[in-house]
Amino acid sequence: MGAGFYLSITVCALALALSVVLLALWLRDRRRLRRLTEQTQLFLQEGAHIPLSTADDAFAALQNAICDMENQLLLARSHAAEEAKKNADFISDISHQLKTPLAGIRLYCEMMRSDAKNPYVEKELELIEKMERLIAGLLRLEKLLADAYVMQFASCEIAEPVRLVVSELGHLFPEKQFQVNCSGSMRCDKAWLGEAIGNIVKNACEHTAPNGVIRIDADTGERSVTLTVEDDGGGVPQEELPRLFTRFHRTANAAPDSTGIGMAITKTIVEKHHGTITAENGAKGLKITMCFPVLDENLKI
Repeated sequence: MGAGFYLSITVCALALALSVVLLALWLRDRRRLRRLTEQTQLFLQEGAHIPLSTADDAFAALQNAICDMENQLLLARSHAAEEAKKNADFISDISHQLKTPLAGIRLYCEMMRSDAKNPYVEKELELIEKMERLIAGLLRLEKLLADAYVMQFASCEIAEPVRLVVSELGHLFPEKQFQVNCSGSMRCDKAWLGEAIGNIVKNACEHTAPNGVIRIDADTGERSVTLTVEDDGGGVPQEELPRLFTRFHRTANAAPDSTGIGMAITKTIVEKHHGTITAENGAKGLKITMCFPVLDENLKI
């Protein structure tokens, strides 16, 4: 046998050995990748920390980068929670300071109700009630932002909170027509989601004609759940759409007793469900869309 034959054998052996080494490295990195994926999921579900890697390779650099991102996320969340708590405490202190004099003013106004010489008592009481609702709504919003309320997430049929909202508002707005097309389920806190939907539907009722139509639809997909509320009230000026969910914003045709807090609370509730909310003018009126990702029920953050 010639030298060429032995050279071929040597090359084949080296190629086989290299293939075995590459396969072993691939299998090792595949196991490490699977483990890193599991650790990341545990962090999202239970807050379990991802350990640093002491190895000296590209995969270890990736794992340590993810670990650093985890620490940055936890630090940013901690700072945001501290700031939100400070704001909530500040608003709470102001609220309590305002409640006492308001209660005194209310008492005096109620005592003057029988005085026919003062025709402004009823109007004064209306303004006091509006101020009390504003204080309560602002305090509720700040507590939501500060995570002072613990939400109970569980799988829920979307139609349940929608039916409750329609039932309650149907008594307040008996001439309104509600068209509901909701099916499927989603991970949510049913009570808070119901409040978010209720704020939007109530807003639609207040901005439509007495026989106005409010349509509520739910579309469930593999990755997201979309809830839309659309009315036939003509919509709002285009320049007001970006400010619709900011606190204290009142549209030109807002109800006289509106405090401008409800839609801001709705936006916060949606965001606590990891969702987004948008507003646009549809064919006949305002259309508000809430989009929620399909998430594991055990998700903690």
